[in-house]
Amino acid sequence: KIDAPDADAVRSVARNMRARDLDEIMAVSNAETQADLIDALVARYADAPDAYCFGDDQGWIAIGAMATHRPNVITLGFFATDRFPALALPIARFTRRELFPAYRARGVHRIDCVSKADYPAAHKWIALLGLRRAPHALRGFGRDGQDFLQFEWVRDDLAG
Repeated sequence: KIDAPDADAVRSVARNMRARDLDEIMAVSNAETQADLIDALVARYADAPDAYCFGDDQGWIAIGAMATHRPNVITLGFFATDRFPALALPIARFTRRELFPAYRARGVHRIDCVSKADYPAAHKWIALLGLRRAPHALRGFGRDGQDFLQFEWVRDDLAG
């Protein structure tokens, strides 16, 4: 299932998100607690036109967004529950085959995201989306000095 996330869907996924996702998002958030973070995620993603909710018959599993912070540049945001492996490949295929081309057709020339340097499972999935790791780490990018990596697709890349 793919739908626009409402507040209940965002809250459900956020309350049950993977520990590594929580750690990563807290590192770049102003939230002091998980409860504060959940409220911020609901405020950002619920009913947002650039957000997507992914799930199955058992419930919602992941929330993703393609936010435009600069003209024709998309920044990905994503978090999921421990049930994410069941949908990892279908979500990657949908994103790469449906979402990215639709945004590119509207003039998007760059798609990027950041991930904590010590989260290789996320990096592997980001690569499935067709994004490449940028050559330099974002040292001290997190609020407590955590290093992050940037991943990107630029229109001139061969990655798709």
